[in-house]
Formats: sequence, structure tokens, C-alpha cells
Amino acid sequence: MRSRRAQRRRVERNPWDREPARREAAVTTDETKVFNRSDIAPPKKRWPKIVGYVLLALLLFASGLVFGFYKSVTAPSEFEMELGADLTGRVNILVLGVDAGVNGQKSSEWTRSDVNIVVSIDPVTKDAAILHIPRDTRVFIPGKINEYSKMGHAHAYGGPNLAIETVERFLDIEIGYFVRVDFEAFKQAVDALGGVDMDVPVSGEYSDPAQNLYIKIEKGPQHLDGQKALELVRYRGYSNADIGRVQMQELFLKALIKKAASLANVLKIRSLYEQLKPYFTTDLTLQEILKLAEIARHIDPDSVQMAIVPGTDKYLTENDRQVSYWLPDGPATEKLVNDLIKGMSRERNASVRVAIENGNGVPGAADALATILRDLGFQVVSVGNASKQDYEETRVVARGSDEVAQALALRGVRVICPSAKPYKSNNIPEGADVLIIVGKDYKRP
Repeated sequence: MRSRRAQRRRVERNPWDREPARREAAVTTDETKVFNRSDIAPPKKRWPKIVGYVLLALLLFASGLVFGFYKSVTAPSEFEMELGADLTGRVNILVLGVDAGVNGQKSSEWTRSDVNIVVSIDPVTKDAAILHIPRDTRVFIPGKINEYSKMGHAHAYGGPNLAIETVERFLDIEIGYFVRVDFEAFKQAVDALGGVDMDVPVSGEYSDPAQNLYIKIEKGPQHLDGQKALELVRYRGYSNADIGRVQMQELFLKALIKKAASLANVLKIRSLYEQLKPYFTTDLTLQEILKLAEIARHIDPDSVQMAIVPGTDKYLTENDRQVSYWLPDGPATEKLVNDLIKGMSRERNASVRVAIENGNGVPGAADALATILRDLGFQVVSVGNASKQDYEETRVVARGSDEVAQALALRGVRVICPSAKPYKSNNIPEGADVLIIVGKDYKRP
């Protein structure tokens, strides 16, 4: 299963290029205005709606948590057999939640995305992560906008394509697919799964006449249908304000994932897909969903990591008005993305022992790679020279049983050896899980 992102963008961008006047009309509200200023100050905390969370839960069982392209290969005695799979690849899906209906929506009618979530799926380590980008996050929106504004405005200006480009630039990752949903999709998804059983930790009432929103939740174990589930995740009357709301949403999402991951529901994927198709838009095909779903059954729902882009609330003065933003903490965000999205967690890497051999004739190449891998948390057990110095590409060699260690090492190696390839062999130095032979693709850091 391969990303069709490039093809998708060619198709969806053309209407914008042909109809600039209609495009401008789509973003006339104050909420979607883009400002020129580069400085920014504190916003009032407003966590996005949970709509995307539910579609994510569907993805965790229907679209799956893992990309099933890695196949077992009988390990030869030498490492001359290259594996066909790219162990560094992850599946990143952007989940967009909007208020308005999305099925059949025209390109000139984009709305702001209240929910912007990256679902990252690891094909080898079989883990998944959910990274929530608050809608008020100050990001650079590329293309025709080419200015800083709120994350939720990207979809209003250019639909899923521009939202994808904005997230890719912001987090320095590649988004392979998108899913867009609204409140109706949320309710339909929960009802399609037969509801969710959950021990609700609080009770209370909340109303917002402007949104025609009236909510009453009750404490204790209960069965939630789609409507009650929507009320629960939209409830705002917590003592710790929005933080409590986010915590409640995560509790519900975990309960939903467990329900969705049950074998009975996995067997219903095709009928669920047809039932829910009118309520969401995605570029994932049914065949791709089925491929992912086969592996999703092996994912522990409790292992799914959830996080929010770290930052602070600030108001900034723009065009003589106060605008609220969520200002991301750059270093903290980079670390979070490395850990959750890029699969380069120091804690996980610390369990992998690597031996490094220089096979390209460049003095110091193995030492330079050793320094980088140590910084990434790997245990470097030895550094030396290979038996020959004419390796064209770097080889990351592991036994057949060490595919996870191999995948983690490969990701680290590609920092300076972009063409590194995975190989199988039983001839690994004693005390090491992975042997790395540095080839001529090495780029001096």
C-alpha cells in the first residue's frame, strides 16, 4: 500500500487555480483571516472538538494501526539478501474534524478544521501514536497564503491538501492519507459499533445556546450511544477547564478503541465501511483499509500513545486587534515528533546494541555514525573496519528475529546514510543485535 498523496493533490488543486475569485469567497469570515505579522502572543485555551478522535478510533481498527508490508524472510547465512520492505516507513494519517457536513462538499466551500490530528502507525514495531495539533496553533501556511496563521485556517483556504502541506511543514513529516469527518460521522461511528461501555468519572450539565448545545452527563458505568458519546466529549464543565475535557476525551477514545478492536467488529469492516462512507471523506481505499485492519487486531489498545503539541496560550496584536494563539514550543515539539511520529525514541533505542564497520574507505565515517547513534540512545558496542571498502550503500544487518531492532537502527542510520538498506544474516558480531556497514552513501555531518 503506497501513498497516493501526489496524485491526490494534482486532482484537487486545479479548482483553486482556475477559480481564484471563488476561493477568496470561501474565506471571508474573521475566523479564517490570515495575518502578516511574524510575532505572536498568548491565546485563550480552546481545545479542538473531539470529532477527529472518533474517526481515529475507526482508523485504529478499520484502517488499522499498522501498515502490513513487512513479510518474514528466511534468513540466509550471509547478508547478501536484501529485504524488499522499507523498515523505516510509517503510515501518517491526518484526521480533520469540521462542523459542517463533508461528503460532497465543493472546493469553494471549505470550512475551518476544529480538529487536526496526526495518526502515526508503525509497520514493524506495531505501535501507534496520536498527536493533536490545537486549531489555534500558530503555523506557517504555505502556497498562495504564504503567511502565519492558525492551523484550522489551512483547511478553510485550501481543503485537505493545504492542511496536509501545512502539517508536513510544521512537523517535518510526510502525511500519506487524510480523513475528514463531522459530528454526524462521530455519532454514526459510535452507533455502528453498537455503542461504547464506559465508567464516566463525573456528572454535570452544560449549555451553549449559541451552538444549540445542551448537555447532561451522569457519573458511573453506562452504555453510550452516538448522541450521548458526543455530549460526553463536548462537555466543558470541568474544574480544570479544557484540560479536564481533553482527559475525558482520551478516556472515551481508549474505550472506543477497545470496542472497535474486538474481533466481531474487525469481521464487520466491509459493512461498516459501506455504512459510514456517506459521513466522511478519505483517500484511503477499502482495499487499503482491509490491509491495515488485518494487522490492527495485534495492536494493544493500551499501547497507543496520545499527546498534544506542547506550547502556551498567548494573545498577539495583529492589525490592531487581539488574536488568540497556541504558540508551539519548538524544541519540545521536535522531541515529541521524534518519539511518537518518527519512531526515534531514545528510550526504545536504548534497548538496541549495534556494531558499526566502515565499508566506504572514508576515514572517520564509522566514528561519526557511532556518535549520532549514541546521541539517539543506541548502545554502540564496537566500531571498526569492514573486510572491504567498496560498499556502495550502507547495510543494516540483523537476524531474522531482530526485525524491530533492525527497523529502529535503520531509522537512525539514515540520518547520514540516506540510501541504507536492511539485510538478513546470522553473522552478527557477538554482543550486538544489529551490524551496520557504512557505505558510500555516507554524507559527512
